[in-house]
Amino acid sequence: MRRPTFILFVLIALAGVARADPRLDERVYDPFVLNGSAELEVRHGSEFGGALGGAATTVIETEYGVNDHLKLAAVAAIHGEPGQSTRLAALGVEAIVYLGQIPAVGVDTGLYLEYAKGLNGEDDVLEGKLLLAKTKGRFQGLANLIVERPIGIPRGEGFASYGYALSATWRTLGHLRLGAEALGDFGDDHAFLGRQGAYVGPQVKWRGRPGKSPVEIEVDAGWLAAVGTARNEGSSQLKLAVEFEKRF
Repeated sequence: MRRPTFILFVLIALAGVARADPRLDERVYDPFVLNGSAELEVRHGSEFGGALGGAATTVIETEYGVNDHLKLAAVAAIHGEPGQSTRLAALGVEAIVYLGQIPAVGVDTGLYLEYAKGLNGEDDVLEGKLLLAKTKGRFQGLANLIVERPIGIPRGEGFASYGYALSATWRTLGHLRLGAEALGDFGDDHAFLGRQGAYVGPQVKWRGRPGKSPVEIEVDAGWLAAVGTARNEGSSQLKLAVEFEKRF
């Protein structure tokens, strides 16, 4: 089976019910895998204004590059909503597979798969993403195409949900990158495409190794404004992620 056909098969197989996108726990992934690299990532998202104002999610991931094509991770998500106590919402496992580069266009490709066990009233979720990256000089563009489905929903009561996560940044001074990102919906089986919501805003990324430390640090921050139907949820989102990486 050719790789593009395999990717399409996996994404279709994941179709089903899903929580609305974009989510506070979402980030834009690249498809790259580094053999022997261990990572600890903590990321946080907060919602401001609107019906979901005050909602917040914190995700903790531990990752390891098994080889040059496979990275595995364990994930925990902590969620809080207005008027409710903060709770552990999910524990899960994820894998990123680097598929290679499309020679004609110079786009690197990968596949992301995650299974999350829902806790405290949350659904179990299976999620798939097609990961794309284009790097040229100081520019890097990332695109994630997302399909998500909860597991265990009664037959006939579910519907597929589709989304995207996009990032475009340019390297400026040293290891500082500036640009923009967008997290949004393509819709679901009841309303695919058409008018959909999104969060769009500036993005700041920095990656470096303090002094002679063997640990590399990456910081990714953004302030995203709601557009379209997402304004019914809130006015904006604050995103912050910090990652520590060491190669063995």
